[in-house]
Amino acid sequence: MAFLLLETKSIGDCTLFFGTTWLVTMVVVAGVLVMVMAGNLVAARLRQFSFWMYLPLLASLLLPLVVSRETILAGDFSVRLLWALFVVPLPIFFAGLVFSTTFRAAKSPSAAFGANLIGAMLGGFCEYLGMVVGSQRLSLLVIGLYLGSLLMMRRAGHGTSVVPVAGGH
Repeated sequence: MAFLLLETKSIGDCTLFFGTTWLVTMVVVAGVLVMVMAGNLVAARLRQFSFWMYLPLLASLLLPLVVSRETILAGDFSVRLLWALFVVPLPIFFAGLVFSTTFRAAKSPSAAFGANLIGAMLGGFCEYLGMVVGSQRLSLLVIGLYLGSLLMMRRAGHGTSVVPVAGGH
C-alpha cells in the first residue's frame, strides 16, 4: 500500500519540478525501475531481513519533508533532475530491500504475494487522499504505513541480522 502511494506521490512531486509532461512520467518511472532493480540486486546478496533496513527507508522518506520544495524549485534544471532521479525514488530502493528479503523468507509465498496485491489495491484507493489532504500529508501516511509494517514484522519475529550471502562479492 505504501509503495503505491509512494510512486503516486513521486509523480505528483516531480510534476511540481518539471510541469505535467511525458518527461515527468518517464523520469519517475525510470527512477522507480532503477531503484527496484538495484534493491533486488542488493537483496539477492543479503542472507536475511533485518530491522535495520527500516532506518534508511524512514530517513529517505523524511528527507523530502525536511528539504523544502522551494529549495529544489530554486535550483536549476540539473538540480531538479538529480533530485527527481535519485532522492524522490530512493525510498523505493530501501522498500525493495525490505520486501525482497521478507518475501524470500515467507512460509507461504502465494499468500504473501496476494497480501501485496491487496495492499497495492488499497494504495490505489488511497491515492485520492492526496487531493484531500495534500502531498505532504500523504508522505506522513506513507511513513505511518511503513512504521506499521515494521511493527508487524517485529511482532511476527522476523530475523534481526543481515549477513552477505556466502560467495557474494
